[in-house]
Amino acid sequence: MKFSVLMSVYGKDDADFFASALESVTVAQTQKPAQVVIVQDGPVPERIDEIIARVQEQEADIEFTVVKKEKNAGLAAALNSGLAVCKYEWIARMDSDDISVPDRFEKQIDYLTAHPEVSVVGGVIAEFEKQIGDLDSKRYVKLTNQEIKAMAKTRSPMNHPSVMYLGSAVRSVGGYSEDFGKLEDYKLWVDLIAADVVLGNLDDVLVYMRVGNGFIARRSNKREIQDWDMLQEYLLNGKLINKREALINRIYIRVFIYIPSWLKKLAYKTVLRG
Repeated sequence: MKFSVLMSVYGKDDADFFASALESVTVAQTQKPAQVVIVQDGPVPERIDEIIARVQEQEADIEFTVVKKEKNAGLAAALNSGLAVCKYEWIARMDSDDISVPDRFEKQIDYLTAHPEVSVVGGVIAEFEKQIGDLDSKRYVKLTNQEIKAMAKTRSPMNHPSVMYLGSAVRSVGGYSEDFGKLEDYKLWVDLIAADVVLGNLDDVLVYMRVGNGFIARRSNKREIQDWDMLQEYLLNGKLINKREALINRIYIRVFIYIPSWLKKLAYKTVLRG
């Protein structure tokens, strides 16, 4: 099965991290993509282009499509630009600082072959700070479509950097929302669920996710309250949750944002992560 990989990179991304991410979905994969789409979200250092050229030279059979945007417009807009030039129906997402396991695409294609009704498949992410394995932290997600729908009421039911999806399904719901703060992926899953698109997850680690560099501090940004409240209104309007559930969700995010950093770390370790 031919598929595209969709990535976005911007000026403040670490070039070494980007190199590891790109190599992990090309050189290191047992099942290689036919196309890699890289959206440069605004000006990037020259080294980013050098890395792309080097990997392209190593993987001559993979088509590399680079979209260069004049200004940084945010992840949602960048991904929509990339979606427009993905040539293949199946599209795998990859972030610019994570690392995919070598058989990630092989596992996902095997799953999709066995489950032709599924249009989005993701998996578990294992978090790390400086090197893979330095944290005992994994973000598990529910596996079946019904379980995923239930999880979507309170938490994002898919690990975005791990997903492979049918491009036509994502485009049919308007792609990524560019006015939904940092919850563009969560809203996309909700839109797909509302459209009766079938989602699934593997119970395997597919991506190693880098969480250093102020991960906890970013989870303390009060802007997240505004984004979360906007999501609750959207869930309410779509009748995916009721007013009581929306209230609980709103209380949860406020408690989480305002608790001390050490308590956040404990919450991630004992409640939000396995």
